[in-house]
Amino acid sequence: MTGKILYVLLAHANFEQTMRLVDRLDRGEVSFVFHISQTCEPQFFEKIFDALKDRSNCYFARRAYVRWGDFGMVQGVLNAIDTICENQLDFDYAILLSGQDYPLKSHQTICQTFDRSDKKQFLEVISFDTIKQELAYRIETYHIWLGKRHFWFPYQNKNNLLATITNLIISLGLFKKQKPPHGYTPYKGSFWWNLTKDCIYYIHQHIHSKIGRDLIKFFEHTNHSGESYFQTILMNSKYKDKIVNKDFRFVLWLDPDKDKGHPILLTTQYFNDIASTECLFGRKFDMKVDAAILDQIDKIILAPPKN
Repeated sequence: MTGKILYVLLAHANFEQTMRLVDRLDRGEVSFVFHISQTCEPQFFEKIFDALKDRSNCYFARRAYVRWGDFGMVQGVLNAIDTICENQLDFDYAILLSGQDYPLKSHQTICQTFDRSDKKQFLEVISFDTIKQELAYRIETYHIWLGKRHFWFPYQNKNNLLATITNLIISLGLFKKQKPPHGYTPYKGSFWWNLTKDCIYYIHQHIHSKIGRDLIKFFEHTNHSGESYFQTILMNSKYKDKIVNKDFRFVLWLDPDKDKGHPILLTTQYFNDIASTECLFGRKFDMKVDAAILDQIDKIILAPPKN
């Protein structure tokens, strides 16, 4: 049975919840690679590092600077992949989680799910052509971040005189609409994936190649690159036919028109939905808002069966 699971864990806040997640996942031949954003509170990184540095199955990736919508979140994962490959970690599947995720199935069930997977890659994939009109600004528009400020060209408010003038000036030659390099077709999907060891090593080789560096440079100037980068690499690779359009995440979404498509915070009112899902992980939770939901998951869903 597939039992060697490696969790790539992205965390930036809430020490107690992060440690609870680690302790819940730490079963069998599990290992962890942590990416802690440079933008988190210094005390958070120090506490996490001090608590886990002596565990032989815990590793820390070089820290990237993460801002909402920029490439930093992807860079953090790429740093984690570097850590995996440089340390030649042994695993069957790598699973990308955030510090606000939580397992909804036992370690045994997670392992059995991937053991039956025929070494497929599991991540959500949507053809960019199907949503091009809606999301073209993410890919074709040139995005830059200066400190906490986000700028893009062309600015798509045609009724704004300043934006019109700025677009005209920039269009004279500073920037042009972006186009993926090397004939890559862009794809979109959830940031969270479940990938085999050989696929992780393929991504590592790719990001350090000429084509990979060009693709990184391109995505550094896109918006919400985490929802396109890995899909674009893998759907333009030999892994295309080994991808299953599923990420195993239970997520409830707010109204995208009103709330920018943010996930609903999972609390006890959603327990019945959580208990009935076939998904392996749920996101997202916040112990400071509702710790009881994690207690329910532990006692009712994850508790070992009684003899």
